[in-house]
Amino acid sequence: MRDLAVRRYNDLRCAVSRALLTAAVLAIASPLSAQTQQMPLDRGWRFRAVASTEHPETTAWHEATVPGVVQTDLLHAGIIPDPFYGDNEKRLQWIGLTDWEYTTDVIVTPKLLQHEHLDLVFDGLDTYASVSLNGTPLLSADNQFRSWRVDVKTTLHAGHNTLTIVFRSPTNLLTPIIAKLPVLIPGTGYETLDRSKGIYPVSQYVRKAPYSYGWDWGPKFVTMGIWKPVRLEAWDGVRVIGLHLHQNSVTAERAISQAQFDLASDVEGSASLQLNITAPNGTKLPAIVTPVVLDRGENHLIVPLRIEHPDRWFPNGYGAQSRYTISAVLLRSGKTLAQTQLKTGLRSVELRRVPDQWGTSFTFVINGIPVFAKGANFVPLDSFAPNITDERRRQILTSAHDAHMNMLRIWGGGFYESDSFYDLCDELGLMVWHDFMFGGAMVPGDKAFQDNVHAEAVEQVQRLSDHPSLTLWCGNNEVETAWKSWDDQLAFEKSILPEQRERVWQDYVVMFRDILKSTVAEYGNGVPYWPSSPGSNFDDVPSGKQNGDMHSWKVWSAGAPITEYAKDRPRFLSEFGFQALPDLQTIRSYAGTDEDLNSPALQNHERFIHGYNRVHQYLDAEFRPARDFASFVYLSQLMQAEAIKFGVETMRARRPETMGTLYWQLDDCWPVASWSSIDYFGRWKALQYFAARFYAPLLIAAEPQGNGIAVHIVSDELQPRQASLHLRLMHFDGTVLDEQRLPVEVAALASTPIGPLTLKSFEAKTSFAVLTLEQNGRVIASNTVYFTEPKDLALPHAQITQSIHPDGNGFLVELRSPVFARAVVLSFNGLEAKPEDNFFDLLPNESRRIHVSSKSSLAQVQSSLQVRSLADSTQ
Repeated sequence: MRDLAVRRYNDLRCAVSRALLTAAVLAIASPLSAQTQQMPLDRGWRFRAVASTEHPETTAWHEATVPGVVQTDLLHAGIIPDPFYGDNEKRLQWIGLTDWEYTTDVIVTPKLLQHEHLDLVFDGLDTYASVSLNGTPLLSADNQFRSWRVDVKTTLHAGHNTLTIVFRSPTNLLTPIIAKLPVLIPGTGYETLDRSKGIYPVSQYVRKAPYSYGWDWGPKFVTMGIWKPVRLEAWDGVRVIGLHLHQNSVTAERAISQAQFDLASDVEGSASLQLNITAPNGTKLPAIVTPVVLDRGENHLIVPLRIEHPDRWFPNGYGAQSRYTISAVLLRSGKTLAQTQLKTGLRSVELRRVPDQWGTSFTFVINGIPVFAKGANFVPLDSFAPNITDERRRQILTSAHDAHMNMLRIWGGGFYESDSFYDLCDELGLMVWHDFMFGGAMVPGDKAFQDNVHAEAVEQVQRLSDHPSLTLWCGNNEVETAWKSWDDQLAFEKSILPEQRERVWQDYVVMFRDILKSTVAEYGNGVPYWPSSPGSNFDDVPSGKQNGDMHSWKVWSAGAPITEYAKDRPRFLSEFGFQALPDLQTIRSYAGTDEDLNSPALQNHERFIHGYNRVHQYLDAEFRPARDFASFVYLSQLMQAEAIKFGVETMRARRPETMGTLYWQLDDCWPVASWSSIDYFGRWKALQYFAARFYAPLLIAAEPQGNGIAVHIVSDELQPRQASLHLRLMHFDGTVLDEQRLPVEVAALASTPIGPLTLKSFEAKTSFAVLTLEQNGRVIASNTVYFTEPKDLALPHAQITQSIHPDGNGFLVELRSPVFARAVVLSFNGLEAKPEDNFFDLLPNESRRIHVSSKSSLAQVQSSLQVRSLADSTQ
């Protein structure tokens, strides 16, 4: 397993960074402007522990990868085992309690020193970092989410230069300071507090990704390192700071905006700014040339723009994701001083909150269209951020798009993602609800902390302001609701003096009602701001039913039945979830052949307290006992999918009372049993396949009601449809017991109630109903209804026949059964192959064809294919 871990790391390493060299003369990269040159410093890095008596081997110099973090460098050096395997995590906590030193040689030529400016730029340092060059201190960094720029013109010299960075352990650095505080503000709850042993939670006091200290789905790996690119920038005359397009008004008729060009200049006097705009279809619009006057120092140049009948950007399912390319060129006396370009989409965005019959609405309105937000919560794709490649980002975001999602919530316990992530969201039509990086913990109120956060927020909001996918900035995740309702924080409030309690609350208000709100208002390009999720904009209690967004955790966390979702009537459901085990192949990656849920490996990869017991609780209530471990994994995924399906369909049927569902969660940061619908390796669980159905633009939401079925036809389409609803009540052997057809007018952007439909008498344990919405002889939506719990169904054992044929970039699997088969799943015994659909119902004597994407041979796919259904998986 250790060899597998190193090979896995090397694969990632090759994808993220170049081959290392001990020292190299740095080549000039592509210019940012006519006078700016970038030189990456990603080679020749070495690292070591500053001191370590228990791990003396770490005090010697070892090769390092930049970007990277110390855990992955230690793994590559062969010093530690795979952090994700078994319970290795527990034996690697010393890494986060050690200080680390990184160094590299920078060779500088005399020609390079001739530039007027030489800046050392760090896109990200994790987190407390002291930077020196040739022994001269340059920088003390203290925020993982900020970039850092230092003038090194006078510090560099021709020849060899030594760049050194010392990373301090956040725990060791902060613990003695925190121990002396009169009030220890509440943390996330995932760190230990033991005053007698001098152990204190620290994550709430440091601007670092909170999830690195552990969560109920993720491990604790306190990372340190140069986690983003570092470079030298040489420039003369003018340096581009940024180009943004401030959108004042966007309609179908016209877009009125301002191009804002920021630059640093040593040049003063008259110049001209030329804007070249390319439309989404490639048409070049007439160039706009504006005379400007430059001052020494920073310049903020503004050019008004007006585009008639613009091609607008729309969310997935509502129109094209059109984007314009804007090029800015600064000219003086015929010479180009600076140039840059921007790709952005034109759209209007509104969070509509108006009084209505249910309270106050919570609706995202894009280009005048009220959009039902369909999606999931997104957590970091890896515990070690530099391991995340653009290929993985595209894979996960394409999976969201393909499941008809139109929104992702970037959760506040992680980090701000890469530019490429948001570019992909723009491309795929995925709206982004973006938390600032605060999760569950109250905040310090000292000015240094507030100023640090303000600088972070300005940088990130400006950076992301031109992405049309950016739809909401939210102050935090669950900080306010924790303060108002969580038992541990209520106990804390009682333990301190009233004036101390008020001070902690006011520090919260200053941060989330003043600092972050004003930052978004100034730099956010019209994107709405929301203080906390769940919240009510300080109007009401957080997570209420009539005002704001809700997190619903009675199901799963409190053990309530999934029908509890029907009792919630939120305006927007921004968190709710249900756990399942990942793919069996994924389990093998961290537990080997171990199938004992009480084993150290499997226990370490279930972070919810008594999580497996909760899985058993729900399975015992719904299903017969699993036949074996593989069946247990299958049933856990089916249970998860059915739970979230019920929740989503219930909420979509209530449109416009409820206008969004974002289930917890889309992805994982390591291989684990969790709430995700896609596991760490990108393998879809049953939930992701179900999501592609319950998030489809047209949905039949149907539930048994008395001796019939209550039906809602839900449409996210912009035009109404004339269609036919076809109902078949069937016996598991294929006998049709009742059949009905009725014409329906499907209203656009609405939920249309139908029925309830009354059925002829039938036996619940041997029958099911199939509903299809049909138009011009084509099925445009379908759903299946059962009339009792799965464990009470008398499901026949289906003899499913199968055939496999080559088909494009994969294979076509055709299945057929003489009797009903529920929740049929295709698996391939460890072979990498992805069915386009899975966990589907196979109707009696009806063929089902499934395309399977795989690079394997026909013989390999044929020999590895395994087909199971619910009847095969229970005793």
